[in-house]
Amino acid sequence: MQHCTSTRKTVLTPIFSVLLAGLLLGAMTSPVHAQRAGDTFYGKLGVGASDYTGDFPAQNVAHPLDFQEFSRGSGVPVVVVGELGYQFSPRWTLALGFQGGNYPIVGYSGGPSGIEDSYRYTPQVLGRYTFSGFRRNVAPYIDLGVNATFGGDAPVTSTGVGPSVGGGVDVLLSRTLSLYVESRFNMILPDDAVDGADTEGPFDLTNQLLGFGLKVNFTSPTPPRIIGLDGPATAQVGRSVTFGATVNEGEADRPLNYQWDFGNGKAGSGLTPTHTYDRPGTYTVAFSASNEAGNVRESMTVKVTPPPSPSSMSEKARIASIAVTPSPAVAGTPVEFESAVEGGSAPSYEWRFGDGTTATGASATHTYENPGRYTARLNVSNDAGTDARTVTLRVDPRMSQESEPGSESETGQESGTDQEAAKRWCVVVASMRDDGGAETAAQRYQDRFAESMPVDVVAANTDQGLRYRVVVGAFEDRDAARRAIDEHGADLPAGAWPLRLQ
Repeated sequence: MQHCTSTRKTVLTPIFSVLLAGLLLGAMTSPVHAQRAGDTFYGKLGVGASDYTGDFPAQNVAHPLDFQEFSRGSGVPVVVVGELGYQFSPRWTLALGFQGGNYPIVGYSGGPSGIEDSYRYTPQVLGRYTFSGFRRNVAPYIDLGVNATFGGDAPVTSTGVGPSVGGGVDVLLSRTLSLYVESRFNMILPDDAVDGADTEGPFDLTNQLLGFGLKVNFTSPTPPRIIGLDGPATAQVGRSVTFGATVNEGEADRPLNYQWDFGNGKAGSGLTPTHTYDRPGTYTVAFSASNEAGNVRESMTVKVTPPPSPSSMSEKARIASIAVTPSPAVAGTPVEFESAVEGGSAPSYEWRFGDGTTATGASATHTYENPGRYTARLNVSNDAGTDARTVTLRVDPRMSQESEPGSESETGQESGTDQEAAKRWCVVVASMRDDGGAETAAQRYQDRFAESMPVDVVAANTDQGLRYRVVVGAFEDRDAARRAIDEHGADLPAGAWPLRLQ
């Protein structure tokens, strides 16, 4: 066997180098922003150039990688590779690989061993480590494992085993697809397992000099998604403010990383950070969430104002609420007025009850002697300003102690002309537990009788509890009230009855 050389081997290596450099350059300028994820099953398929290193050519043992397979033997030195694996994390992977191809030099012209079949098949078990921090979509990797190699014809070569070592670059094209370029070297023991020749060489190598292909992820991780971003639109220098973000924590793959940029060179983490600005201005606050599947970012603005001057430290007094109990009230019954006031310094209070009387203090008690509608007014003031609020109160006549129709107190006779003159008679057209319903009914009767008869709502304690009665008219005695019922029977309900009010 003579040593042969060829210009093909001198051109092949530069071609592979240019191809690899082009792929790396394209990866570094790629706009893809996918991110590597763990907990993923994947498959790989590719092709490459094969290389046999071993006992042939025997005269050139000192330089085994002489590429004679590209000028000798039969067929094209090519391998087909495939892989099924599980990626535990962005760094660690376990895979089952297969490399099968033609290594023409092992069966060159029958060789000393008489083997003419140059196809060999190499299943592998590989562990892989992927380097991070290079670029998000470009990841170099190395792998180490074991292999078994078989193939050959008569006499049949034995199956050899040995370690495998390789490396390459993985370029993400999308969340589920990537392009890879790699090389792998498979050491085969014993020495005659590949070529049938037992010489002084301790082992043979079936190599993938340079290969490339596609990797497909069978499972796709879930990236984070920002559902909402909360925070104050304005803030004050020196006062802490809290921001908040809502993400799809229940769906996105863990671990999740949260980062805040407060727009003033400061950063934070978590979902609800607190920050204090030391200078006024308008700042863009940005929140980003990331995991192995992707990265999302949203922002908002906050306007930071200077702290208040000493002259404005006292806030203006402001009436938050006024409570009146009871409402409606009854003439001659005390009414409680209470207020809630906000402000920087203690305010002063002035109550005006609408009947010419006044009071001071945050709360006051007042008794209205006559029925009617009154507008009570509260004025408050402090060093920074004043505020006022009004409330309208209905005061009903003094409550009658009469019961519903037919009771003894209603039909009994009064004695004394002075007592009789102090009372008036009316016609009850409705009796309700709710004062609002009584007011609505009274309005209907006011529209019906216009100015012919007055309509009013009075409260009374009866044997059925507190009732609100809608009454019509003002009569001197019971007979006059009964005559009114007869005269206006068409406009009054069937159950209307006369009632005497104090």
